[in-house]
Amino acid sequence: MSATDVIGIERLEALVRGDAPRTDGERARGALLAELRGATLRAPEALRARVAAVEPVRRHVPLRKPSRRLAFVVVPAALALAVAAAIAHGLLGSGGAKTVQHGVADQALSGVRAPKTPVFGVASGSAAAVPATPSLQTQLAPTVGSGTRLQRTEASLQVRVPDVSGLSAATSAATRIATSLGGYAQSVVYRTPAGGGGASYIELRVPAQNVRTAIAKLAALGSLVSQQVSVQDLQHDFAVESAQIAQLRRTAAALAKALRNPALPDAQRILLQIRLAETKRALSQRLHARTGTVTSGTTARISLVLSTEKSIVPVTHHRGKLGRMLHSAVGFLGLEGTIVLYALIVLSPLAAVAALVWGLLRVRRRRDEHRLLTA
Repeated sequence: MSATDVIGIERLEALVRGDAPRTDGERARGALLAELRGATLRAPEALRARVAAVEPVRRHVPLRKPSRRLAFVVVPAALALAVAAAIAHGLLGSGGAKTVQHGVADQALSGVRAPKTPVFGVASGSAAAVPATPSLQTQLAPTVGSGTRLQRTEASLQVRVPDVSGLSAATSAATRIATSLGGYAQSVVYRTPAGGGGASYIELRVPAQNVRTAIAKLAALGSLVSQQVSVQDLQHDFAVESAQIAQLRRTAAALAKALRNPALPDAQRILLQIRLAETKRALSQRLHARTGTVTSGTTARISLVLSTEKSIVPVTHHRGKLGRMLHSAVGFLGLEGTIVLYALIVLSPLAAVAALVWGLLRVRRRRDEHRLLTA
């Protein structure tokens, strides 16, 4: 082939794509391309036998294992971060550990200071526990109740008596005190086990205006161990219930007046009768609720525990700032450990499934390579 028959690369690519030849040289090359496309190339049997006899060399691609130095850096760093987070949590959480609780009973002790002894407990709501000594039993009855407002008053007393005979006498005296003040004993549980000692659990109801006198007399039955008083205002509830009752009464009167109209259609009369019945039922419920509110506001509840055994006073461990910080930090570290353990429990099945899938894919890839070599 002469030098004049040489064609450019662009023109050769055009002939491969199927463009029509323009010269004799292009037509010759087109015919050659047609022969190459129609020819079936097959390796000789001897070459195929030699290739099949040669065992394929497996290329082991080494996986880069993480360096041990990296483990020595990552693990201490993670532990240091966890400890730092716990210390920060302890510093932030130990600042608000001191709380002061005040109650109505603390503010209404008739000017008498409580002795410097541990507080036995604080009742829920506006209540406080006041320890006492026998010399102050009659002076520690707080001023509670109001003559102009409805208030729910609840008191709890624990009194220690010397022996079982004193327990029996004190139990009878407590019920007489409630009766003399216009109240009554709702329940009395008297226990004297065979092993000695004994206790009496008494639920008393007295008029609210006599609760101070009742507390003072009940505390004088023995040695006062603890005292709790709770006062909750009910005047707002009474006003709301009274307004609802007045509205329901007006609605019932209007419905009854409408039903007296002789020209009222039957269908509308039935609807008004249904509405009147519902209004009367709601009025009855509101009247019952207001009666309960009035009863709660006019009758005080006193829970009295008489015991011959010495009461167990809970010991409060006062931690310093460092102790509170360490306690909070240790608790936070325990929380972190729990979270890590939970994450391992949750992620371990997923890791096992991922490893199984990776192994199956690797086996399939090896089979495909073997099939390609033996084809």
